[in-house]
Amino acid sequence: MREPLIVHRDDHVIVVDKPAGALVVPAPGRKAPTVVDTVGRLLGKRVQAVHRLDEDTTGLLALALTDVGRTGMEALFRAHAVVRDYLALVTSAPSPAAGKIDSGLREDDGGIVRVVAHGGTRAITHYETLARRGRCTLVHCRLETGRRNQIRVHLAALGSPVAGDRKYGFRAREGENFSRVMLHSWRMQFVHPVTGIAIDLESLPIEPELQP
Repeated sequence: MREPLIVHRDDHVIVVDKPAGALVVPAPGRKAPTVVDTVGRLLGKRVQAVHRLDEDTTGLLALALTDVGRTGMEALFRAHAVVRDYLALVTSAPSPAAGKIDSGLREDDGGIVRVVAHGGTRAITHYETLARRGRCTLVHCRLETGRRNQIRVHLAALGSPVAGDRKYGFRAREGENFSRVMLHSWRMQFVHPVTGIAIDLESLPIEPELQP
């Protein structure tokens, strides 16, 4: 695993470009270094997570360097005041090509998050088709809420699972060899909770299939 690259840093907040295969925070039964551990070691100071990305998801991840930075960023995420844009490579073109997915999500006993007709936690994803990528399709997703596995679950519910995402319905076709879930945290915008400065960041994915 490569080390996370620092995209933005100030006295209170740091945003890194997270590599694939990295846990943000410790998980039961896992001993690999986390992003929080690695960035803390690089900076020589305590780093705190304020939101999460799945292990295989790459791209922009916000962390806090101070308690006031953590509480401020957490408040922004709770208020849905952080613009978060993702790029997803899906195995079939969504229909319709653009839209809004508004559903309830609930995690089952096996740890799988599912769309439910009644109850659950409300989750909203906006999406639009960008381009064909061979037999796959590149999709831009914007989170209005930020639930666990939200984009992966919502795209799978459309019949367009994310390439490489065997947990949520991906089945490889001949010649396809995706080493990870092809989801990238592409852009992030927010007003800094301490300084009031507008922060506008972008991370281009390494994989050419995910390039916008």
